[in-house]
Parts: sequence; structure tokens; C-alpha cells
Amino acid sequence: MAITMRLLLINSKLYLLLALICFSSVSYANITSVGSITEQKGDNAQIKRDGDELVATKGVGISMNDEISTAKTKLGLTFVDDTKVSVTEQSVLVIDDFIYDANSGTGKLAMNIALGTVRYSSGAIARNSRENVTLTTPTASISVRGTDFTMTVDELGRSLVILLPTCPSTGDCWTGEIMVSTDVGMVILNQAFQATL
Repeated sequence: MAITMRLLLINSKLYLLLALICFSSVSYANITSVGSITEQKGDNAQIKRDGDELVATKGVGISMNDEISTAKTKLGLTFVDDTKVSVTEQSVLVIDDFIYDANSGTGKLAMNIALGTVRYSSGAIARNSRENVTLTTPTASISVRGTDFTMTVDELGRSLVILLPTCPSTGDCWTGEIMVSTDVGMVILNQAFQATL
């Protein structure tokens, strides 16, 4: 009788362990990748995802709600709509929202830059659904109208936004437009290298 009870207890523990392993695999398999890390210089970056900390290295997929911290690393992110984001050292970026329909080229993108410097280069979502692209900092909200720009956030939360020319590998450079809103007001940048603090 004691041996039978012991075997039942061992079997139930094994079933529980197998169930936990299967559940863990399913929960991570359901995470949808919205892009990946395509460039890396240094090796201290990490991704916080659902309470876990992952090493952020070239080839790793990125997902909605990921918090990316670079420490002494530079990262290049490429989203599935071809949006490109460069993140410098000592930066923190959170992917708040990303929805993309490859058939129509439309969707929604929202990111929060909490600290450091990030360069943004528009992809299909900004070209086809520009009203649905918003990047925020602790003190500003940037509405993108299909262009390139940088955002730098210091330790006090102050934000410097600089509009950059877009220079595709095939063709001439051009400058788009961004709208930067704060509690004080709103400014539109539409000339190359215009900036607002």
C-alpha cells in the first residue's frame, strides 16, 4: 500500500512537471515577433519581457511590450514593416503597440523612449497610416509623418527632437515632417536638422 501511494505521488509530480513544461512552452510560443535585432555593437543589452530578462543580441526577435535597455551596447532594430530604430548606449525603449497588415501596408506603432538617444526611420506603417504612429518621451509626444528623426531624453526627462533628412539608398534625399506636442504646446518640424527641446 505504501509503495503504491509513493508511486502515485511520484507519477502525479511527473505529470505536474510535464504540464508546467508544456504550458511554459506554449506561453512563449504565442509571443508574436514584431521585428528583430539586426545590428549589435557591444554585449550588455537586455530585453525585459513578461517579468523575464533576456539577452538582447543580433537575431533575437522583439515583441510588443518589450522593454529594451542597452547599457554599453548599440542596437539596430528592424520591424516587420521595415521601420528601423537605432538605439544608442545607456538608452531605454519600450514597444507599446505594434499592429501591421502586410497586405495593405497599414497598421499602428507606438513606442516610448524613457532614456537615451533613439533614431527612428519610417517604414510602411508611417507611409500608409501616419496618423497611427506615435513615439513618446517623458515630456513630449511625436506624431510621425513619414521621415527620419532622433530623440534624446536626459536623466531629468527633458527631450531633444531633431528632424533628419531621409536618404534612401536609391534616390535623392528628402525631408518629411513631424509634430512634437508637450504640455506647453505643439511645434511642427519640416526642415532638415530643425530641432526642439
